[in-house]
Amino acid sequence: MDLQQLIKNFPWRRFGTPYETNANIVKQSIVKILDGAATEKDYQNLIYSFESQAWTIKLSPWGMRFYLALLEEDKADKAILLRDMLTLFEAANYSSQSPQAKDFKATKGKVAKYEAYKEKLFNDAYDGTMDEEFLKLVKSLDRHYYHVAIMELLEANVPLLQHFTTSEDKTIAQRATSLIEAIKHPKIYPINQ
Repeated sequence: MDLQQLIKNFPWRRFGTPYETNANIVKQSIVKILDGAATEKDYQNLIYSFESQAWTIKLSPWGMRFYLALLEEDKADKAILLRDMLTLFEAANYSSQSPQAKDFKATKGKVAKYEAYKEKLFNDAYDGTMDEEFLKLVKSLDRHYYHVAIMELLEANVPLLQHFTTSEDKTIAQRATSLIEAIKHPKIYPINQ
């Protein structure tokens, strides 16, 4: 994946949230990580932007895509990335078990939208370009699919994560192992309706 191209082409302004008018802080933090100039605050900016109070937002699946790409960069702190990836996975897993998620009814149209969404999200050669039609699809995608996308994206990338389980850095190895274990055996939450 060409992370520089993805960062350049990604429509950051279209992924603002009610709490943050634009996603430029995310972009700036990713650039700092790539440059080797990131502080703990830059990593915090990422996880705070991608995960909020156990509810994922439309930027969250793309955040996981950025995390996966950053894992392959030399200057990134892999221990922090793996920790935050587990946090985002747990938030998605929790949200996927909420009463709203349990009440979700998939239709052919909703599934077709999600499949079109996944074509870009799961494509390692994707360059970040989104036309108006795709941006409309993202906007209309049911929130349920944000949770599913994060979980499926990580599941599809277990082979990449396994590489880190043999790291000489014990923290990296332990966090990669914990993340893989969470993916393979997601926690079941006793959420009441």
